Amino acid sequence: MHKFWERFLCLLDNDISTKIFDNIKNLLVCALMFAAGTNALKNGRHVFFDLTASNLAGWGIIAISAILTLLNVCDGLRKLAKLRYHTALQIVLFLAYVLVAGRIVEVVWNFRA
Repeated sequence: MHKFWERFLCLLDNDISTKIFDNIKNLLVCALMFAAGTNALKNGRHVFFDLTASNLAGWGIIAISAILTLLNVCDGLRKLAKLRYHTALQIVLFLAYVLVAGRIVEVVWNFRA
């Protein structure tokens, strides 16, 4: 138990909590952007003072969200690769990303409805 506690304190000294919260914050922002893009596709209204159709804006936001999410996932998986038991942690992180992002999109859709 003492060895585990020392390892935990070492991780805290290396700002692990800041890195985790930054990664989660980025995931939430990307999921909200994805929800906004899909909402724009669903509504079919003109946006940006009627200069752009919602299809174009929706797909653009979805594409940017997908790229940023991919970058965030790759960064998180790369950082986890340095730890012990990294394969199991990477699988859990990837599944958590998919579940959380999907749930956020559902919540935003229901909130908008």
